[in-house]
Amino acid sequence: MEALVYTFLLVSTLGIIFFAIFFREPPKVPTKKSSSN
Repeated sequence: MEALVYTFLLVSTLGIIFFAIFFREPPKVPTKKSSSN
C-alpha cells in the first residue's frame, strides 16, 4: 500500500514541476485556451 503513496507523491511532484515550467515560459503550441490571464 505504501508503494501507491510513493507513486502518487512522485507523480504529484513531477506534475507540479512541469506545471511551474509550463507557466514560466509561454507555450508555443496553440492551446484551446488562447486567453492567458
